[in-house]
Amino acid sequence: MRLRDLPIALVARTPARVQTKLLAAFLAMVVLLVALGAVGLRLLSGVNQQTEGLIKLQRKIAAYRQVQHDTTGQLYAVASALLSPNERTLEGVLRQLAQFGYDLDRLQFVAKDEIELLVEVRKEYDRFIEIVRRVVELARSGHAAEARQVQQAEAGPLADRLERLTNELVNLAEADMVAGIEASEQAYARSTWIVIGFALGSIVLALGLGYVISWSVIEPVAEIEGRLRRIAGGDFTQRARVVNRDELGSLAAGVNRMCEELGRLYEQLEAASRHKSEFLANTSHELRTPLNAILGYTELIQDGIYGEVPERIRAVLDRVQGSGRHLLGLINDVLDLSKIEAGRLVLSTNDYAVPAVVHTVVTATEALAAEKGLDLRIEIAEPLPLAHGDERRITQVLLNLVGNAIKFTEEGEIVIRVETTDDGFHIAVEDTGPGIALPDQKRIFEEFRQVDSSSTRRKGGTGLGLAIAKRIVELHGGRIWVESALGRGATFHLVLPRQAVAQRLAA
Repeated sequence: MRLRDLPIALVARTPARVQTKLLAAFLAMVVLLVALGAVGLRLLSGVNQQTEGLIKLQRKIAAYRQVQHDTTGQLYAVASALLSPNERTLEGVLRQLAQFGYDLDRLQFVAKDEIELLVEVRKEYDRFIEIVRRVVELARSGHAAEARQVQQAEAGPLADRLERLTNELVNLAEADMVAGIEASEQAYARSTWIVIGFALGSIVLALGLGYVISWSVIEPVAEIEGRLRRIAGGDFTQRARVVNRDELGSLAAGVNRMCEELGRLYEQLEAASRHKSEFLANTSHELRTPLNAILGYTELIQDGIYGEVPERIRAVLDRVQGSGRHLLGLINDVLDLSKIEAGRLVLSTNDYAVPAVVHTVVTATEALAAEKGLDLRIEIAEPLPLAHGDERRITQVLLNLVGNAIKFTEEGEIVIRVETTDDGFHIAVEDTGPGIALPDQKRIFEEFRQVDSSSTRRKGGTGLGLAIAKRIVELHGGRIWVESALGRGATFHLVLPRQAVAQRLAA
């Protein structure tokens, strides 16, 4: 067993209905879709967390830069206030100090992870506030020169110190920002590959499930279909091998049981058909012997061997002779058919000339054609090579075709055309009769079938002539068919191989 057949066999042998297997496969695909969605949501959550981290870093950097700006602005405001000290400018400096304290307090919430630097910034800030307030007090008391001196000696260096510390905070935050961006890019790439991998895995698994489930159904159906085709062809020996433990397995078992039963019935029918054919052959043979005797004695009486025959009796004897010959023809047809079906009809092959056969048939039928005023013509492509087959049987086939054409044609002509093919002969018998409908064109070659099979039909016959002709042609390895349309006449085609190839016919 091939590797791909293992999962198929596993699914096939699972004792569950086909509907259950399909539902299980669909459920597995739904689970894969849900899992894919869950993985996607989990990855989106991670990306969202990364984004929130970057937003926090942006806020930290903004807060650090605000502290830098406030420190520089505060120092600039103090220096400007000392140039022209008055109450208004000094109050503005104190308000900026309060705003600076608010910005510094805000750092406690956005920069909790840099607590050591924040403590140091807080200490420096407190010293800076104390110095600025002292400078403001000196300026208010009129000691502007001393205030400027304190501002330059103490406030300036502290402002520089605060700027360096906040720069350090900014640099740390920016470094975290860069690291966060890189981590976010890596997380995005990783998430993309995870989603792609999971999606591909889901697709492969879904396709695998679909393949296994479908083939666990298709293979048994194909096996059962093939078995049914073989049954239709008359082969009842093989069995459908289906390992499924579901409805398909039950169906295959039913088909196998039906095949066995049909095989037994077919054997019985074959035996019955064989016995029927043997009975018909024997009965026809037994009937033909006394009938030939009756015809012989009737002909002797008509010839006056037993004395002068009155005219009234002679007319009756003519009818007896005609009916006897008709009955003999029917018996011969039944005998031929029974021999064919019993496989006892053997071709007596020899070399013969097809034109001679055609002329023999025309000689035998031209009187019938003349009685109906029909023109009987021959068209033969000369020269024709010799054929090898049963001349008598081929003559019988052609007599049947020409006789039917004369029987069903009321006016016009019958044309017999003969030509060679690559490996044999093509004979066509064309008439100007009523034609044959398409549904009837295959039916007329069956036993006891005629186009008009009603009890009131105008033309006589048993419907065996074309069936026997078809069997004889097939025994030679040839084929026969008809081309026709209602109201346009009919053309019977007969193709024979140059060298007869004996064929075995199904009874």
